[in-house]
Amino acid sequence: MQRGRRPAQRDAPGPSPAPHWRWPAVAGAAALLVAAIGCTSSATTTSPAPVSPTTVSPTTVSPTTVSPSAASSAAASSAAASSAAADWPAYDRTAERSGVSVSSPAPGVVRQSWTASVDGAVYAQPLVVGSEVIVATENNSVYALSASSGQVLWTRHLASPVTAGLPCGNINPSGITGTPVADRATGRLWVVTFTAQPTYQHTLWELDLATGRALWQRAIDVTGSDPRAQQERGALTLLGSRVYVPFGGLYGDCSDYKGRVVGAPVSGSGPVVSFTTPNQREAGIWAPAGESARDGSLYVATGNGTPYNQVDDSDSVLRLSPDLAVQDRFTPANFTALSAGDQDLGSTAPALLPDGLAFQIGKQGTGYVLDGSRLGGTGGELASSHLCEGGFGGDAVYDSTVVFSCYTSLRAIEVTPSARIQILWSVTGYAAGPPIIAGGVVWDVSRAGLLSGFRLSDGKSVFSTTTGAVATDFPSLSASGSRLIVPEGDKIVSYLGI
Repeated sequence: MQRGRRPAQRDAPGPSPAPHWRWPAVAGAAALLVAAIGCTSSATTTSPAPVSPTTVSPTTVSPTTVSPSAASSAAASSAAASSAAADWPAYDRTAERSGVSVSSPAPGVVRQSWTASVDGAVYAQPLVVGSEVIVATENNSVYALSASSGQVLWTRHLASPVTAGLPCGNINPSGITGTPVADRATGRLWVVTFTAQPTYQHTLWELDLATGRALWQRAIDVTGSDPRAQQERGALTLLGSRVYVPFGGLYGDCSDYKGRVVGAPVSGSGPVVSFTTPNQREAGIWAPAGESARDGSLYVATGNGTPYNQVDDSDSVLRLSPDLAVQDRFTPANFTALSAGDQDLGSTAPALLPDGLAFQIGKQGTGYVLDGSRLGGTGGELASSHLCEGGFGGDAVYDSTVVFSCYTSLRAIEVTPSARIQILWSVTGYAAGPPIIAGGVVWDVSRAGLLSGFRLSDGKSVFSTTTGAVATDFPSLSASGSRLIVPEGDKIVSYLGI
């Protein structure tokens, strides 16, 4: 079920107190992290001890002669690669949902640089492509903002959102909820709107990234689906020649929804492929990250289903083919109790780890390590451990370290190649949102409206400041270079200096 905890209504706060930062202790760890990202080694930290800088012996490099044209070409190629590395074109930056910025330096003094107002609440994670920040709102509008100034470069209001007539739910108006996905190579953006006229419908749009012009649109609800009961909260995924769209249910778990994934050709024409859970109802795919993708397969996690005592792909991790056939499944042995108690396994999306492993944590708070190539069927995990009061929202993965949000805490573990779970650190009494990692720091916006930075190596606080009221239980920020992009209700705030 997608009940979770309903966001409290908050008055807009007054002026924020000055942010608090403590950077010197984190600089070494951040520098080492940035260096490690550019290498091919898979060294991990097995204890939360501070990381010390390493010393590299100087090497003599023989001079070479490069023609001006070759030098110019190499410079242009390097600049393009650097620019692409700074992109955040999908939820948590990659189809694997790593949540790690590979372009962010060691942090400095963090400060607000600009604030932009938009025409509706922002549930989707902002994207960054080139010099544009892409923002989607519940008013069914898409904005391209200048990354450097916040100025509106273009905006497109695609349709009127749904304001009434739903059997339950807690998003009103309900328009674009799931995070769009962009493709820098083709200059395209895909986004799903929700509308009520002339009938209730979810529509997939392709937009031109440079201008916002709509290139095509098509209904994405499949035969047998009730659009009023289905919510498109999970992020879209671009894999091969298709865009994949996940569906769950509304807050309150009403009506006849099922967990679904629909794949549509990026060409805008041709048949769609789809997957629907075989249970009677429920088993939604509703985590904000949607699907995780690796080696041509999609990994999704589902919620509880009806009837409780039958698996039917509910409370499971599924591996789907590009045609959305079920290739493999993992279901906890206590699935009946999970379904009966609304303890969705799919309150986060699968985290994909090195060595072909996967990690999944749900509302019960038990973390499971899985073999990504053989998920294990019912009760076939490689390892499991009770880790928190309930996984809720999302995670970020750096090498074998997984940082994940729970109802009232933020946690970090290491998963070894032998599938052992080692607890690294925790921050308790903190209503964490889905975290990301940038510059050796775990960045997070809490459900209480607090932007925080915690040192990746040991979880020590290095930054905190209050934000505007957040609109969702899953406030999802993004990073590019030295910039954080933070959704704060119907505003987007840029912070520099990370």
